[in-house]
Amino acid sequence: MKQRVSVHYSVDIEELPTEVENLLNKAQERLSACHKELQTLIKSHNHRILMTNACTQDINEVREELANVDFILNDATNIVKGFVSYQLQEGTEEQPAHETAPQNGLPPAAAEALKGNPYIDSEQLQEKIQQFRESLTK
Repeated sequence: MKQRVSVHYSVDIEELPTEVENLLNKAQERLSACHKELQTLIKSHNHRILMTNACTQDINEVREELANVDFILNDATNIVKGFVSYQLQEGTEEQPAHETAPQNGLPPAAAEALKGNPYIDSEQLQEKIQQFRESLTK
């Protein structure tokens, strides 16, 4: 497998969705290539030829490319997590210390960021926050 290196760079916050979309498109292209490679592998090898070193080499190449897809998806996940964390932190900093927390337990900016997000169950998140608060008071 090729060596990987982690790099950090900054982009405007407005560009983050485009960055994530680019990574997802890249992952999709590579997955499509893996799918085509598997189809070719199945069609080109009959039952006897499947049990050869050449076949294992072809399979390993597909596996390595799938691992690369996983790295790309992990990068996209990290960008989204960083953005959500940034929004939550920004919302916490904006809330004055003398104000009480909103009823749902989230800073206004965080509540707004999560509002309507199909990937986040806000009720489940609120339950987890409440459990965390209760664990702090014990």
